[in-house]
This record gives sequence, structure tokens and C-alpha cells, in this order.
Amino acid sequence: MSNMANPTVSQARSFRENPRHYPRKLEVGIYNAFSKRIRYRPLPIYPKKILIQSQEKIGDALLLFPIIGGLKKLFPGSAFHILCSSKNEQIFQVLNDVEKTMVYRSGRRFWNSLRETNYDLFYNPKDHPSITAFKISKRVRAKVKVCIAHQRQEQHYHHGLTATGSYRILEMNAAILWAYDCGFSISPYFPNTELSHPKNDNEISINLSAGSESRKWSLEKWIALIELITKERSDMKINVFATAKEKHQAKQIESQFIPFVTLYDQLDSILDAGPIIQNSSLLISPDTAMIHVADAVGTPLVGLYSGDDRNVERYRPYWVKHEVLQSPTLSIQQIEPDEVFEASKRILN
Repeated sequence: MSNMANPTVSQARSFRENPRHYPRKLEVGIYNAFSKRIRYRPLPIYPKKILIQSQEKIGDALLLFPIIGGLKKLFPGSAFHILCSSKNEQIFQVLNDVEKTMVYRSGRRFWNSLRETNYDLFYNPKDHPSITAFKISKRVRAKVKVCIAHQRQEQHYHHGLTATGSYRILEMNAAILWAYDCGFSISPYFPNTELSHPKNDNEISINLSAGSESRKWSLEKWIALIELITKERSDMKINVFATAKEKHQAKQIESQFIPFVTLYDQLDSILDAGPIIQNSSLLISPDTAMIHVADAVGTPLVGLYSGDDRNVERYRPYWVKHEVLQSPTLSIQQIEPDEVFEASKRILN
């Protein structure tokens, strides 16, 4: 059997699913063979100091917001510290509930900082093992260290949580909430945004930015889509979000669709997009963190996804009305503008 990955499956896979993870499997196996299993401990009844480990990407940070908010509801007097990456540290620093952030992979300073505080609870919601995570768990001072149950990582934690059976990242993150209260309801959360604010019927948002080449839609297709929208609704206002990588595309769209388009290409943070998207009646976006922004602020959306079914299952919107358009391959270029337009009309109607 070939060890080449399925062309409609991304490389961000679990050990079981991606044969290219074999060297990593071997490394984890060797590390575990020379590591002792730490003893089981029950969850602390009322943890006063809680440390949560985030994954690296901005979208991963946004998907932890509801869990931080949920733990704050359960334990209103507790202090929260976050382990994060340099990419998403700024996002966590905005949260009033987060007292301290620590950037891992920042050298000796980070490893020393793990020893500065005694925690009642350390929670790593990552659903697959990594050597870095093992070393963090070994170093951190916590009465109870908790992970998502996995045979390759449980020996480094006092307590393994069984997820609900869903592969959705948000639900796996929330395993800690359900361990404390099995009936707990996860609520959307986004800072500095009034979720009850009404939508503007003649305003939508479009996000050009993408985390990888396979998630980029061509300039021609964005232009074709906006032409369809503006012909249908001559009063439609369109907010266009772009990062520096898409600035050239965004400027061309802006110049071609005056006065329909308002360009946002210099936001200090993705959090600044929240109130703008919240006012919109719809977001159209590739599979990026902007999907989670719209989901959190209650804005319906059309998401452009690759043919990776597992990825769609894990990261699709959780709360809002939405349509997922999937390409038959890993590239979203196979999705056509008229498909997106028709899906948008169905959502708006």
C-alpha cells in the first residue's frame, strides 16, 4: 500500500489517519517508553488557579474563548493563565478573564515561567500527542493535569477526559466543562461585541484571507461573485477583509466596485473584525478563523471548504445558520461563484 496521503485529505491529521506521521509516532513511542505513568487524580472541586494550553493558530484561540467563559461561569473566583503561541497571544491578552499569558517555544524564559505558579488545574485540550506537550506537562506545577483521553498521551496527565464522541474541536475543548457539569451549555463568546445588536439587511462581509494556498480563491472568482451580488442588490454594502498577502487583490476589488465595497486591510487584530461582521447579515469566507468570528457573533455564513470531510466536521460553524460548500479536492478553486451566490441567497432569504 502506498504511503502517499489521500489527495482530498489535508496533512493536519491524527496519528491514525496520516501515514506520513510515522516518524512522529516513533518519536512519541520512544519518549513514552522511557517515561513513567503518573497517578490518577480526580478533578479539583473548585480550582482557584487554572492553566489552559492553547494550540498555535488564531482559529484555535477563538475556539477556546467559550471554554474560558464557561469555566469562569463555573468558577467565578478563579484566575486563568494561558499557554499560547506568539501568533495568538495578543488575542488572549484582550480577554478580561485572562490574568497572564505565556508563549511556549520562547526558550528558557518560558520553561522557567512554568515553575513560577502553583496551579490547581492544568488543562490541555489538544486531542493528539506531542513531545512539546509532554514536556510542558512534566514541567508545570499543577495538582491535577488534565488531557483529552488518548492512549499515547494519558500517561503524562493525572486525568484523561473522554470527549462526547464528536470530532468537533469546540466540543472536545468543552470536555472539561462537561466533566464538571454534564448539562453545561456552551455559549458563544466574543470580546467587545454586543451579540444582540440587529443585523443590517443591506450589508454583508467577504473575507479574502486564507491560511494556505489551497484555501485561496482566485481574484477572478471573487470579482464574478461580487458582480452577481451587486446586480441582484444595488443597495448592498460589502465589507471586504484582507491581510497583507491579499492586499493587491483587495485593492483591485475596491477600485472596481466603488461605491459598494469598504475595504478593511489594516486591522490591528482579527478581533477588530468582530463588530463589523456582527453588523452584517452574512459572511462569505474560506475555511479560516473568520468563520469562527462570524459563528461567535451570530452572523450566518457561507463557508468555502476543501474536500477534506474530517476537517469540515471538526471546524464547521457551531451556532449560526450556515452553508458549507466543499470542493472535490484540497483546493477550493473548484467551487464556482454561482454556487456561492445561490447559497448566499438561500441564507439571506
